[in-house]
Amino acid sequence: MTMLDIHVAALNSKIASYHEFLSRYSKIKKVVYGFVEGNDPCFYRGFIDHAIPADWEIELWAAGNKNRVYQIHKDIDWRRFPKKRVCFFVDRDLSDLIPEKLVRDINIYVTDGYSIENDIANKGTCKRILTEVCGFENAKHEDLDQLCNLFEQELENFFQAMIPVMAWIVFWRRSGKRAGLNDILMRDLFSLDKGCLKTEINPKGKANTGIYIHEQCNVAYCSTVDVSIIETQLKNGNIYRKYTRGKYVFWFLIEFCLSVKKIMHVTLSASNGMTIVGNRARIPDSLLQFLNNTFCRQIEIMGAR
Repeated sequence: MTMLDIHVAALNSKIASYHEFLSRYSKIKKVVYGFVEGNDPCFYRGFIDHAIPADWEIELWAAGNKNRVYQIHKDIDWRRFPKKRVCFFVDRDLSDLIPEKLVRDINIYVTDGYSIENDIANKGTCKRILTEVCGFENAKHEDLDQLCNLFEQELENFFQAMIPVMAWIVFWRRSGKRAGLNDILMRDLFSLDKGCLKTEINPKGKANTGIYIHEQCNVAYCSTVDVSIIETQLKNGNIYRKYTRGKYVFWFLIEFCLSVKKIMHVTLSASNGMTIVGNRARIPDSLLQFLNNTFCRQIEIMGAR
């Protein structure tokens, strides 16, 4: 297959990021390449920048949903491209609970939890946001420790409060029901006051959370369906922490910091928080190992030539 044939195949597949990759790929430039599930690759860009040598660059493309990422991986002619130089980053989602088979390969990274946000929403990241963004840079260490301990306490409360919501989402996925999970708005279900989580009893005037999430996602609600077995499954081994949707967890992280802020140096919200938080989170161990075995190893190989 010629390079022209490859470009035509990319255009026919209607995956623009794949076509752009083919047009930008260089055998000689010090660049590694990647495709990320979703619409915002900034988290991964920051982690990769810290892992590769300073004279190397990373080019990432937001490839859309998981199936599109896998399709690009399938379409690439791996006889022409080193696998360790072109990597793919996908969310685990609820694949272990559905169950759903994930595509495995040396250059495909699957998050430990639901998504990369689950690894980022932790005590260490919270402390950095408070000190570097929210005006707590001169706070006493004891006060910061108290705030971060409160964060962990309220995050656990948030996780437990989300068990019924995630149980319904698991049920929908197992039943093949399509639901726009972005339409479940955390601000309708919770609020935070000075770091303390408040749960709405009647979200948006609905009788309960179950009815609210069904109406938000345009899924018919059936009162006879019992998801308590799924709730028990989520509670077993505390896996609810791992399988609470990452965007919901990230919302909590941002809202907690906003609720205890003093002086804001920049505007912080769930929408722009990806960019602000990405450089302040510690890279997950599994991701660091993956990068060492792919990008970093390929860079070593190319440097030895």
